[in-house]
Amino acid sequence: MADLYISGVTGTVDTGAIIERLLQIKQQPINTLNQKKALLQGKVSTLLNLYGALNSIQSFFNNLDVDKTFSTKKAVSSDTSVLNATATSNTPNLTMNITVNKLAQTEIRATTDGLSSPVDRFSHSGVLTLTYWRDDENSLSYKINYSAGQSLQDLVNSINEAQTDIKASVYYTGEDYRLLLTEADISKSKRETVVAQNKFVIEATGLPTELGFLETVQNAQNASLNIGKSETPVVSSSNTFSNILPGLEITVKRLGEASVTITEDYSGIDSTLQSFASNYNSVISLINTMTAKGAQFQGDSTLITIKTGFVRLLNPLISSGLINYSEKDGTISINNDALNSLKTSNPKKLKEIFTKLKESFGSQLNGWLGAINTYKNIKDSQIMSINQRITAIQLQLIKYEERLRREYAQLEAFISQMNEISSRLENFIVTLSEMTKGGNK
Repeated sequence: MADLYISGVTGTVDTGAIIERLLQIKQQPINTLNQKKALLQGKVSTLLNLYGALNSIQSFFNNLDVDKTFSTKKAVSSDTSVLNATATSNTPNLTMNITVNKLAQTEIRATTDGLSSPVDRFSHSGVLTLTYWRDDENSLSYKINYSAGQSLQDLVNSINEAQTDIKASVYYTGEDYRLLLTEADISKSKRETVVAQNKFVIEATGLPTELGFLETVQNAQNASLNIGKSETPVVSSSNTFSNILPGLEITVKRLGEASVTITEDYSGIDSTLQSFASNYNSVISLINTMTAKGAQFQGDSTLITIKTGFVRLLNPLISSGLINYSEKDGTISINNDALNSLKTSNPKKLKEIFTKLKESFGSQLNGWLGAINTYKNIKDSQIMSINQRITAIQLQLIKYEERLRREYAQLEAFISQMNEISSRLENFIVTLSEMTKGGNK
């Protein structure tokens, strides 16, 4: 158990205040070290920001697929109310005239009879067999049990739970409630409805007697178009035509004529170059702030080397006039006129510039990131060293305080004894004086 020292017992000397003052003096080295640590921590925080900015531009180049950027195609429709189109890099460049003859149509069938109320029940049990034709040769069949006492909604639920090709609903005619059946996905069946040939996409047997049989509300129909002067129609079970040409997809919207033109799509180049400029400016602006007059890293050779290295790597963009370089702060902006001109006149050269830019920055960024990380680690080590020195001084202060309190407690005890002796002497002198006075009488 540590010794207990109580100061100020005599009231003669405020030893507590004296000890606190002495401790404050001894605390000064810790205050100085804390100030140094705060400066180093500020530098580490700033270095982390720079590391993050460099890492962002590295990620940009790692994710940059130059070949893909320069091989994108676009398909332009002359009348988007008739059709839309998309293309991939595999689609050949051309223009084709298209005539939309038919739009795809979903088969809808409903029962000829119904129930007078949605809460009415079937009078008999049975097995409903639904057949879904994918084409004229292939079909799928589903069996759905129903019971006497069930409602039409119960049957609808059972149909929808049993399969996913046919969508069942309750159909209200205004007079009664009937069963309505539609194709769940129009693209899954190529069959068209031909009532005269008794050919349907959806067939049903074993319906509850209250519902009668199925009648066709809307015929199934495939979409159809002709290309140019060809008399051979192109058919699709949905309104989307895929791979008429490699990678080409056409979605028809209404009957009519429209042309589709496939060309290179260089629009991604603009956003890519703009993204580079944004990442580049983030790094340069941060270095400018860090190395400004009076800033933490004013005149720092490592940061200045990174900045000059960045500028040097811009040569392909500067020499081709693709960017505007600010002599004032080193930031850049895109020269859109020069970019658009080069996209039209020499996209191959533009691709070479992008490739060289990616290669040059890619090889340098790892070194710069390593330098910043090393720089940060040095600062971290300095902070750790300061923390160790502070801890050592604090331990010394604890021992110093204990010694002071012990010595001042002893001093107070001594003063207390002296005061007690002084008090006794005074009392003795007073008594002696009184005795002397009495003898004179």
